[in-house]
Amino acid sequence: MKKRRTLFAIIAMVLCLGLFTGCAKEEDAGEAVDETIKASITMITQQNLEALTSYPEADILAMIEQYEDDGNTTMAASLDSWLTTKEEVGNLVQLGEINVTQKDRQFVAVTKATFEKRPATLTVYYDRTGSIANIEYVPFYTLGENVGRGAVHTLIGMGTVFIVLIFISLIISCFKYINAWEKKSAAAKAPAPASIPVPAPAPAPAEEAAEEDVTDDLELVAVITAAIAASQNTSADGLVVRSIKRKTGAAWKRA
Repeated sequence: MKKRRTLFAIIAMVLCLGLFTGCAKEEDAGEAVDETIKASITMITQQNLEALTSYPEADILAMIEQYEDDGNTTMAASLDSWLTTKEEVGNLVQLGEINVTQKDRQFVAVTKATFEKRPATLTVYYDRTGSIANIEYVPFYTLGENVGRGAVHTLIGMGTVFIVLIFISLIISCFKYINAWEKKSAAAKAPAPASIPVPAPAPAPAEEAAEEDVTDDLELVAVITAAIAASQNTSADGLVVRSIKRKTGAAWKRA
């Protein structure tokens, strides 16, 4: 593993030496790339990509760990991306023509490679020292695959939105039960109101006293007998008073 990584570094250094030889021409030419430099970059890019695509996964993981220890997170992320891409494209079949350009004071090598499952575009970025700064991988998908992937992403997005809306509506529908529960709890905690004394019902008017029999009152009998005899213009001897009862509702009471 260390030998492979060393070889990878040596190849990058060789490219660095080739770049230094044409540095003056590069600055004069602007975006144009000297043919000598282009040939060097093309050769080193082909060797690097062929080596990278042939490494087993264990070696790639070891390289990622080494780059992370060195603080080169860009290359560590690039190699990690290659592991994911390799599952989609398969093993390398053939590299296409390598096109070398200069952009933002970097050299960019682009090639369309053929893999077992699908083609992919590989882009290698070199810094001013000739070291690899980053590698990008872009697999090609058919129209049907792109439509299918788009449909899946759309369904996932819409499904997520509907699930959230349904969840929110369920929460809102529970508010009435929460409100009722709060009112019930407040009513249970509230002190019981003091009992209001109910006035006792007024006693029913006493019924008229039972008719009183006053026959045994001799003086009253004598007076009433005399009054009756006088009103009838007759003698009291012929009158016999058998009973005297109080008459209710007499007119003289209301006088």
